[in-house]
Amino acid sequence: MEEELLAACRELLQQGLPSAVPRELDDEHRFIPLGVDINGDVAATAFIRRLPRGAMAGRPGVENSIFQQRDGNWVYLGGGAGHFEDYPLAERLPAAGQRSYLYAVGYGQTYLKEPRRFPWGARYAFHAVLRASAEVYRLQAGSRVPNVPFHGHAVLIWPGRRGPAVIALASDGTRHASLDLSRDPLEVRHRRLPLR
Repeated sequence: MEEELLAACRELLQQGLPSAVPRELDDEHRFIPLGVDINGDVAATAFIRRLPRGAMAGRPGVENSIFQQRDGNWVYLGGGAGHFEDYPLAERLPAAGQRSYLYAVGYGQTYLKEPRRFPWGARYAFHAVLRASAEVYRLQAGSRVPNVPFHGHAVLIWPGRRGPAVIALASDGTRHASLDLSRDPLEVRHRRLPLR
């Protein structure tokens, strides 16, 4: 991970999402924070940046980074980057103009590197990048209730396979919709064969 991006991630983890962000990447703003979530000893950040490599190199994309807290420090575990269909810093559309009040843009998982003697029983952290419509003021994911920024993107992280049920709330607390992230993302889909 680049030192400049790592420093931006750590600042975001310490200070939280700023109330205002630039709308476009430029020389002064090479990384624009899109979302942050801290859940116990795991955290996720999302930034808009120019992608450094691959077929989309030089084009704007979203970079997710996963951290684990060890001895009071946030240690980078991994992450990934990709392009987006709609520019993420645009104003949110109403639910009628997008897929719904709340939908998942992408998912990911990271191995939590813990000292262990045997490989079985490894722990993972899972994350999702969500997009909320213009009617959604905040999200509720378990006991966490983050506000939704103007662009509607949020990142959520959880340790273990079972994710939270996320509820999209209006400014008055009215429930618009929910999205269940509790389905096991590693669940193997297979067809049972009849016994003979």
